[in-house]
Amino acid sequence: MKYIRGMGLTIFLAAMLFAMDRMLGRQVAYFAICFSALWFVIAFVLLTRPPGVPEFVSRETGSDEQYVVRRDLIPLLPLAERLRHALTVACGSCLLIWLSLSLMAR
Repeated sequence: MKYIRGMGLTIFLAAMLFAMDRMLGRQVAYFAICFSALWFVIAFVLLTRPPGVPEFVSRETGSDEQYVVRRDLIPLLPLAERLRHALTVACGSCLLIWLSLSLMAR
């Protein structure tokens, strides 16, 4: 059931790319594929290990030595949710290219 949402987003992305191919040409569709794939990878990597905040702690009270530990603000996500979020980012970047180029062409 978790992968159904990801399948729907994949079909939506493919439909957008097909429509871009028909409306704006093959080169624009290739550009959108590369741009969407780039943003998919960026989002997936950032969701795999979200950025943390460094925090200084001392192991013993009264000690001058401090250590830097990482405190995670965003919890780690399961694979299906990471894929869904990364596909959402890819769909958004593809839609942004499509709308920008369609509105500039007029």
